[in-house]
Amino acid sequence: MKPRRTINVLLVSALALAGVVGTGSNASAARAPTPGITDWHPCTERPDVQCGSLRVPLDWSRPHGPTISLAVARNPVDDPAQRVGALFVNPGGPSGFGVFFAQYADQIFSPELAKRFDLIGVDPRGFGQSTPIHCTGTFFPADHTLFPRSEREFRGFIRNNETFGRGCLERTGPLLGNVDTISVARDHEAVRVALGEPSFNWLGLSYGTQIGMQYANLFPRRVRAMVYDAVLDHSMGTERMLLDEAATVEDSFNRFARWCRTTPECALYGRDVGALYDRLAADADRHPMPVPGAIRPVIGEDIRLLTQQYLLDVQPSFLRPVSGWILLGQALSKALAGDASGFALPAGPQPEGNEPAGVACMDNPSDLRTYADLRRLMAKARVVAPHTRGASQSWTLLHCMGWPLRGTNPPRRLDIRDAPPILLVNSTHDASTRYKWAFQVRSQIRGSVLLTRIGDGHTSSMNNPCVRAAIDRYLIDGILPDPVCR
Repeated sequence: MKPRRTINVLLVSALALAGVVGTGSNASAARAPTPGITDWHPCTERPDVQCGSLRVPLDWSRPHGPTISLAVARNPVDDPAQRVGALFVNPGGPSGFGVFFAQYADQIFSPELAKRFDLIGVDPRGFGQSTPIHCTGTFFPADHTLFPRSEREFRGFIRNNETFGRGCLERTGPLLGNVDTISVARDHEAVRVALGEPSFNWLGLSYGTQIGMQYANLFPRRVRAMVYDAVLDHSMGTERMLLDEAATVEDSFNRFARWCRTTPECALYGRDVGALYDRLAADADRHPMPVPGAIRPVIGEDIRLLTQQYLLDVQPSFLRPVSGWILLGQALSKALAGDASGFALPAGPQPEGNEPAGVACMDNPSDLRTYADLRRLMAKARVVAPHTRGASQSWTLLHCMGWPLRGTNPPRRLDIRDAPPILLVNSTHDASTRYKWAFQVRSQIRGSVLLTRIGDGHTSSMNNPCVRAAIDRYLIDGILPDPVCR
């Protein structure tokens, strides 16, 4: 058995807020280094896990052209006699780093998976220890707003997008135009081949479901088993996607507000949480709330944007030992008392290799063009989400207005066939991936099966025993689950 180490929980919880990140590597595993992947060595954090690198084409349409480096981690199977194969894992993002996830996958997922699979993680191109995106400055200068209230503010927003995007292009070069999810899926196939694995197993969360879909669309006959947990649908245009996510954030907030009002553990127990929230955001707009170390005083927009991050993790888990609902109640209570630190945007530039806008804009070129377009969208968002008003992770796709490169993987329906049954998992009240998206994706994958978790929160495989057991049976033995978990 590999030794299990306790991770610094505060560090991992902070990383989880932004979409899991990290590093990776191993040498003490039984098998020799695999040809094609170089520099196998013990990972710094987990010496019992292997880390290495693989060169792949920068542009997959030019397979003999310039190359980039992919960082790879292999967490070796506990019992080689029971080995099923290699299971690729990805925590989402798109800035979620697979190397970190693979290093600790034996602690995040069930012991059964660690007994039966080598757990494989790849830092997607542009991120982590793979060849990174380089940018200058920050996407969030102090005067930045994702909800401009005038033509002048809108022009400033577009100007910031253009300036930041040009800086990324100048520092990164051609890689910036080749970080789309199709390229990421091809990278994973290259890793499978380099590892000598005859088939592909996948457990992808959130954005990881989109990588999995693109892989299955490209290489259906290489698939042995795939799980998509918290399903993204890449068939929608910008407006529909943003309004759908606005609705699911609002639904989650309303459920939190009802829970908070009737649950003594909530810091706002017994109070009208929706009314307090609206008043707090409005007051912050009129009188921004200074927070030491923040990029700017907290305004209503910041409160609404950060609310979703708390709503993602309802159940305590390995990555966040305290419920996000408990933390949101505490943050709101403190803000009402004058301490808005729970909603502050940290100062400083983005770390190198952690700029998800590159992927987002290659996959989701904006179909909005003018301030009038954006005003109509904001008006619709206020109808479907009167408290949170559209503030969400996907709302940041508006940064793609003015991006210097044309998207190479725009939204479209897929028709995936010739793969074994693929398992989709979604909660009924996910705060990020709307439940109906799982049905939309199921219609694009012939023979796919949906497992519904009745409940709240984003993703299910890390925090629900019923779902974990169902995923284990499917990945290990190919047994499809009953349709519902609670």
